[in-house]
Amino acid sequence: MEMSGWKLILAWIACVLLGGAVGFAIGWVVWKLGFELIGSAIALAGAGVGGIVMFFAFMNWSDNRQSREP
Repeated sequence: MEMSGWKLILAWIACVLLGGAVGFAIGWVVWKLGFELIGSAIALAGAGVGGIVMFFAFMNWSDNRQSREP
């Protein structure tokens, strides 16, 4: 079963939301520790990068799973 169309779009949205939340949470923790400027920068960059990295990890997992199916 190949990922295409609306399934791929939904996977992208879910990964961006989850990865963005993780990146933002890391930046928020740094911000709460007293490093406001670097914490906000980490939150912004982490949200974007986290979503992209999570999507690529999901696609890699999906490709590996498909290659193992008979």
